[in-house]
Amino acid sequence: MAVVTLTIHGANWIILKTASTLNQRLKGFIFKLNFILLFLVLLSAYVWHYVKPISLHNFESNYWLWVFPFIAAVGLFGLFRIEKFQKDISGFVFSSLFIFGSFGSTIASMFPILLPSTNNINPSLTVQNMAAHEYGLSVGVGWFAVAAVLVIIYFIIQFKVFKGKLDDVGYGDH
Repeated sequence: MAVVTLTIHGANWIILKTASTLNQRLKGFIFKLNFILLFLVLLSAYVWHYVKPISLHNFESNYWLWVFPFIAAVGLFGLFRIEKFQKDISGFVFSSLFIFGSFGSTIASMFPILLPSTNNINPSLTVQNMAAHEYGLSVGVGWFAVAAVLVIIYFIIQFKVFKGKLDDVGYGDH
């Protein structure tokens, strides 16, 4: 599922950043891959429910969590209209919605367990038993703030440098 999802997302990125004749063929390829992705999503939902029968427990007790599967569904079904999109960014937005919604749904269904145990000897890894000591967490928050500022600066520079279509940009032009 991850390979198909990222292939679709990468193809949408190429469509977004180029004005190539290849873009129409990529849209057809994405449309066909969506059927495979839909099948894999349904298969993984069935298998997940088989592996963890109470997989919807968090959704039943917190109705607001249904927003994540809804976002994933909007992204997936929006991609079936890829060939009709007039704006190149539409496909990329829908594939991003699917990825965000899928990750959110997975996390929402597993929480607070982050890594389920496969045996009775070792406990599952949860948010509580994986947390670092308070000192480590406070140092981590400080470094996270520094890293977040650097990442934001990096992305601002990258978006300015690579703004628009990149078809006619020479090697020294950016």
